Amino acid sequence: MKFYKQHEEHRTWVLTALDRLLGFVRTDPDFRADRAHEEETIASQRKSVEEGKYRIVFLGAFNVGKSTAINAFLGGAYLPMDVEECTSKLTYIERGDRMDLRLKLGAHVTEEELATLRTVYDDLPARVSHAEGAPGIVIAFDSDAPAFMRRALAPLVTVMADEEFPRLASLREKIEELRLALPSAVIEQDIAFVDTPGVHSISMSRQEISYNIIERSHLVICFVDSGLVGNIHDLNFIKRIIKWRGRRVFFVLNKADKLERDEIDVRGVRGPAKALIQTFKRHEIPEDSDIFFLSGYRALRAQELEHGHVTLEDLLEDNKLSVPTSVRERLEESDAPKAELVNYLLVQSRLPSLKERLLDYLLFENKEGAVVESACKFLCERADRFLAPLDMEIRLAEHPAEFDELRANRESLIESLNRVRAQAERTLNEYNARSKGGRVGDEAFAGYEAQFRKGMCDEAIEEHILVPIYRWLRDGANLRAARQSNFATLSLQVEHQVDEFVSRIMAEMNASIEQAESMARQAIAEQLMQVRGIRMHMASPAGIHIHGIEASMTSSYAAFSASGALVGAAAGATIGSVFPGIGTAIGAGLGALAGVVGGFLTRLAWGDEKWRRKIMPVVRENVMNMLVHGGKDADGGRTTPIMEIVIDYLNRRANEFYKAVQSEVDNAISQVQRECDDLLAREEEIRRECDAILARLRPKAALLDEVRERAAEIIRQTAERDAERV
Repeated sequence: MKFYKQHEEHRTWVLTALDRLLGFVRTDPDFRADRAHEEETIASQRKSVEEGKYRIVFLGAFNVGKSTAINAFLGGAYLPMDVEECTSKLTYIERGDRMDLRLKLGAHVTEEELATLRTVYDDLPARVSHAEGAPGIVIAFDSDAPAFMRRALAPLVTVMADEEFPRLASLREKIEELRLALPSAVIEQDIAFVDTPGVHSISMSRQEISYNIIERSHLVICFVDSGLVGNIHDLNFIKRIIKWRGRRVFFVLNKADKLERDEIDVRGVRGPAKALIQTFKRHEIPEDSDIFFLSGYRALRAQELEHGHVTLEDLLEDNKLSVPTSVRERLEESDAPKAELVNYLLVQSRLPSLKERLLDYLLFENKEGAVVESACKFLCERADRFLAPLDMEIRLAEHPAEFDELRANRESLIESLNRVRAQAERTLNEYNARSKGGRVGDEAFAGYEAQFRKGMCDEAIEEHILVPIYRWLRDGANLRAARQSNFATLSLQVEHQVDEFVSRIMAEMNASIEQAESMARQAIAEQLMQVRGIRMHMASPAGIHIHGIEASMTSSYAAFSASGALVGAAAGATIGSVFPGIGTAIGAGLGALAGVVGGFLTRLAWGDEKWRRKIMPVVRENVMNMLVHGGKDADGGRTTPIMEIVIDYLNRRANEFYKAVQSEVDNAISQVQRECDDLLAREEEIRRECDAILARLRPKAALLDEVRERAAEIIRQTAERDAERV
């Protein structure tokens, strides 16, 4: 936990440093670059740090104790937990300035619905109002007591809400997701929880979670009932998350308080963990997946006692806790019985070890989510960029005679910049060849779109989707189960095959894209190194003729550029890293499939083989519509096929990456040209006012140098921790 405290300190400093740079860019008369461009870039980076969250998705079947465990993380019973109160809506939880609940709606709320909700909340210290902008509702609380949030959620998300709050049925149907803001110090600033419905039994929720939630997550925690390890539903879904989505999954064996001591063995030698690892083997899930035991109930009760939500007597009378006699006797003799019971329950719950491992993974192993480290690289690069022209003026103010050399060598400087621009153009042309199709030397590339079309050809669809589905239908038990479930099980099987097929192609596409973008970044980084080298030589004009780049001067800059401080930051916010809309396309296809196949139910006298002959053409048509051709929605309009969705994304990503990189290169080169022209234009002024210029610029240069050095130190500390871990 000490590392997280250090991380928080670094994060606070990063925001302050970005504000200092932003102030310098906006108002300082000695800033020598494109104010609008730099202001936008720094503001974007600041927003990324401020809003950047490590998103943790919680998965699990109904009644596995997921909401109880999340409440333990939150330090109080904010979420409904009873069996009949299982969460049925997607719920986001993060830290806020005060406790509030925001409902994102698919349609505008009526005044009648709003009035009904206010009536239901009449006894709560909460104010209900319209959300600004998109359709939604905000419930702002005057108290942060967990019970108030739990009572507010009950009429909106629980399974029993339809029966107990029928007047809110129309509002519940409009709810797409909920966002909880809790002003609790228990919630780390950079972490957001995502609580999901029981996804193993809700097909549409699984698609949404897989494509729209998992893709944007940094860690998935899958809850398993420690007493029902052999009955985990849909491990194929978990396998796809790990194998094709590339997400780390922690498996939590919950309700560990019901196990014997010798059954709690995370090594998997015996007990539920052994059974889980054997299940992993059968489903091709990596056996090195993290496995934890947890008693969410004990952890929650400990947190409630610590935060004053319950009393010591409440817990001693709680039969579910079963506090041993020896512990009770120890409490009677203790000077701090409350603290001692909290500590006992937390140790027994195993929550501290899970939380420590979770933070360790997010902060030090999960490099794609390293928001602070990335921002420090950005600060290093930007502070260095802004410092360069100040250093030049200081140098020339100290040695005004060097103006003559700079003027004489100006043409050589511009020639060097043009050479760098030509090299960057070749790099971008090579990237275009890799992304759009073309040749790089003797090597030919098909491009993203052609590669994707090849992966989704008719033969591949037949082999990876239709043949496995037909094989599944050949099992009479599967066919009978499909007919008895109104073909819901067939829809799930089709979803599984389509999702696995598309996920595999997407994984291959992402590998190609990352390779192409990485090669472009590395090459551009080398070219921007040359720009920086040229700029630094402007302060020592005789050095302009040296076209080689000094490693000692530019190695750190190369590392920052290659890791994304420049082109990565510019492109990342624009292009994203997900394929939006695929889950919706699969859902539309499955809905059409169930509707058409369900029409056969009037002919129940058919034999199994005739059923198969009738079903497969329908399956084939729906799969092809879903993937390639597009189908019809409920209103008769055309649904967009997955192929069009992905191809549109691939083209946009290639175009945006190209534009972002080109913009960054053009800006860097143009800036050096402007700096040279400005210096020469101000030559006489600098010669006359050397002392005043030095007095004015040296403090600003020192400030920028301080930002650069502190950011570099944070990066070094992170690298040292990584090295120690290895």
